Amino acid sequence: MEDCPLNIASFQQWATGNLAENRNRGIFAEWLVGQKLQALDGEEFREEWKPWDLQYGKARIEVKASGKSQAWDPQRPSKPSFGIAVPKQIWCEETKKWHQNDQGTRPAHVYVFCLHNPVPATNDNVADPTTWDFWVIPAQVLDDELGEQQSVRPTTLDGLAKRIGSGRLGWGDIKEAVDRLIDSRRR
Repeated sequence: MEDCPLNIASFQQWATGNLAENRNRGIFAEWLVGQKLQALDGEEFREEWKPWDLQYGKARIEVKASGKSQAWDPQRPSKPSFGIAVPKQIWCEETKKWHQNDQGTRPAHVYVFCLHNPVPATNDNVADPTTWDFWVIPAQVLDDELGEQQSVRPTTLDGLAKRIGSGRLGWGDIKEAVDRLIDSRRR
């Protein structure tokens, strides 16, 4: 077999080129929020096992994504939900080991929920931040209000956001909402 030079860009396109796939859309949502918060500076690449998705100053941000169109049936609208289960174990980068989550709480400080709206989802509309709705919710609110609940739907997020004086947000509003929650935690 002849040696063949590998094209890493070709691999990246092959592996993640379809942004409408659920896994890729979720990773794209993390990147989208990271771009808005400028939280990716200094990050060489995404780390799969971190206990939260983004480090924003001293705040730990968890990004959850869902969509109204699913890859397995793109023309039929689905009922979006977001996984919010409290992790039983948390990866520790320093020790390179899993540790029990003895506190029974979510390890992030702030959750950013990202809902992709168009049906069907396409690469073009996933890549357009204006096609997404966002909620910024403190993890403490999820812990207090939803406890051990495993998932949450947009209507519940609407109610939680209203209770904290917020609502559904556009991409341009994420940073201000996250900053406001971080500032309120400091008081």
